[in-house]
Amino acid sequence: MSTTDGNHRYSDRWPAEGLENVPLCPVCGSGRRRLVHSGLRDRVIGCAPGEWALQRCEGCGSAYLDPRPLLATIASAYSSYWTHTRTGGVNYATASWWRRFRIAQRNSYLNSHYGYDLKPAAWYPLFLSNSRRRRFDTFTGYLRFPGPGARVLDIGCGNGGFLWQMRSLGWDVSGVEPDPKSAAQSREAGLDVREGLLQQQSLPEAHFDAITMNHVIEHLHNPMDTLQQCWKLLKPDGHITVITPNFGSRGHELYGSDWVALDPPRHLVLFTENSLRWMLESCGFTVMRPPRPSLKAREHFKQSIIIRRGGNLVARRSNLPLATRVLIEWQAAQANRATQIDPGCGEEIILLGEKPAKNQ
Repeated sequence: MSTTDGNHRYSDRWPAEGLENVPLCPVCGSGRRRLVHSGLRDRVIGCAPGEWALQRCEGCGSAYLDPRPLLATIASAYSSYWTHTRTGGVNYATASWWRRFRIAQRNSYLNSHYGYDLKPAAWYPLFLSNSRRRRFDTFTGYLRFPGPGARVLDIGCGNGGFLWQMRSLGWDVSGVEPDPKSAAQSREAGLDVREGLLQQQSLPEAHFDAITMNHVIEHLHNPMDTLQQCWKLLKPDGHITVITPNFGSRGHELYGSDWVALDPPRHLVLFTENSLRWMLESCGFTVMRPPRPSLKAREHFKQSIIIRRGGNLVARRSNLPLATRVLIEWQAAQANRATQIDPGCGEEIILLGEKPAKNQ
C-alpha cells in the first residue's frame, strides 16, 4: 500500500523491525516531554517511507523523533540526497578580472579577520556588504588560521566541498562521512575522507586544531557522544564549529509541521540555542556566538511554503504566485531583523566552541 502527496509517493510505514523507541531525550536524558507534531512525512526529498512523531523535551527544549530508524536501517532515508554530486576545485587563474577582484576582496577580509596570508589580496576589504561578510565567515567555518600545518576535521563532510575550500586556504584537511556514495566521491576528488561514523574511526587524540559540523549533529543518534569524541580529538586551544537548524526559530513558529528543517526521518534531534550550548559546555567547551548571525529566513520560508503547497523541493523550482512571494519577502525581512537583535530566534544555530589550554 502507498499514498501520494503532491509529487511524492509514500509507502505506508517504515519496517517495524527497523525502528527503535526513544523514551529519554538524546540531549539531556530527561523523560519529561510532550508531543509537538504527529503524522510527519518525508516531504523534503520524498524517499523515506513512514509517518513520524516529534516530541519536545520539557527539560532542555530540544525535539526528537520517537520512534526513529535504527542506525542499521537509516541509510535508506538517504538514497537520494543533496551530497550525491561530484565536487572539485576552482581554477582562479582562469577566472574573469571581476572574479579575481572579488577573490582578492575575500582574501583581504580573511587575512584581516581570521589570520590568513592569502594572495592575491586587495589593500583593504572595502565596500563589503554584510551579506558578503557572512558568506566569507561561512567560507572558513568561522575558524581563525593557526598557521601552516593546521589540521581540520569535517564531520559529515558529504562530497567534500567544504574541505576543498579549507585546503585552498592552507589547512591540512580530513573528513568523516557515513554515506558510502558521498565518501567515495570525496576520495575520488583527492580528499582524505573516511567512511563511517566518527566513533568508528581510529584517529589520534589531541590531533586536530579545528573540527566542523555543518548541519550534521541533527542527523546523529547520539550527539552527546560525538561531541565528547570531538573534545578528545582536539588539541588544547582547538576550536569546534557547530551549525544546525534552530527548533526555536521564527520559521518553526510560522510554519509548524510544514517547516522545512523538520525533515523527518533524517533529522533525529532538533536543538534550541540553549540546549546546544548546554551540550557543548557539558563537554568542557567555552562557547560563543559568531560575529554575525546567519540570516536564512527567506530561503527556509520559501521552501516551507513549497512544502505546504505539496511542491517538490528536489526539482529546485517553484511557480509561487506573486502575492505569496511578496508575503515571503515580508515575513523573512521581519524574521531576519529579529535575528539580528536576538540570534537565538534565527533559522540556524551557529555556536563556536574552544577547548581550553591545559594550564587553564
